[in-house]
Amino acid sequence: MLLKQSVPEYLTNRKNIFVQVAFTALFAYIFINIYRPFGYDSWYKVEKWELIFASAGVVLAGMIVIILSRIVLLRLKKEHEITFALYIWFIVAEIFFMGGFFTSFEIFILNDKRNPMFLMFNAIQNTSLILLIPYTVTILYFAWSDIKKKFESMVQQFRSPSDLFIPIRDDKGRLKATIKCSDLLFLESNDNYIIIYYLDNEKEKKMMIRNSLKNIEKTLRDYPIERIHRKYSVNVKNVKMMIKSTKGYDLIIKSPKTHSIPVSNSYQKRITELLNIK
Repeated sequence: MLLKQSVPEYLTNRKNIFVQVAFTALFAYIFINIYRPFGYDSWYKVEKWELIFASAGVVLAGMIVIILSRIVLLRLKKEHEITFALYIWFIVAEIFFMGGFFTSFEIFILNDKRNPMFLMFNAIQNTSLILLIPYTVTILYFAWSDIKKKFESMVQQFRSPSDLFIPIRDDKGRLKATIKCSDLLFLESNDNYIIIYYLDNEKEKKMMIRNSLKNIEKTLRDYPIERIHRKYSVNVKNVKMMIKSTKGYDLIIKSPKTHSIPVSNSYQKRITELLNIK
């Protein structure tokens, strides 16, 4: 059943969560100022510019509910599988908690005398629009980006690794070397530098350039180079095997020298998918 299946990685990715929360805050701010769903401008007589600033404060305060919810979700992800059912419950909880926040705002700040149950029902309806519309837009965008990335990766796999030359650039974007994909082994972070391990006439060599793994990932996203640890990125084409270790899993690299590289827990799912491990 779909509800018992794990959600895609892009729904619990830290970067995507940040984008989703930021877009939701922007949408909520615009929505409240244009649609004015809670009618606060009718009860609280202020100048237009004051209303703009006040609504920004209300939105930011309401986003605290979403931020706290996503922090809980990320922590829960470390210990438990995030299923579609659990993800949906998180969204429902966010709607109700934010609805409660806006109801309290109407009662205690705007001094709205209408029935609290009516205000709560109205707030939940409007909150559903405020959250579900940007959530739907961002989820569709994340899904499209994920499909696009997988398609590009699939197309890339049809090319022989020996036909690919990987550009190696420094932190200024300057080209320092090009290495055949089949010869590139792995990259290791070393403070403000990266050590690149590669083969030259079947002998292992290495070079050091000034850059970071985070920066170089952007230029190597079209190549089979995957981040597996805060200190390491590997050429998936040159992975010999993955073995169980005391702290998780290690990757053994095809090389004249023995290299056993640890895989961080956060990257295990991605690397097992690439290695077609069920």
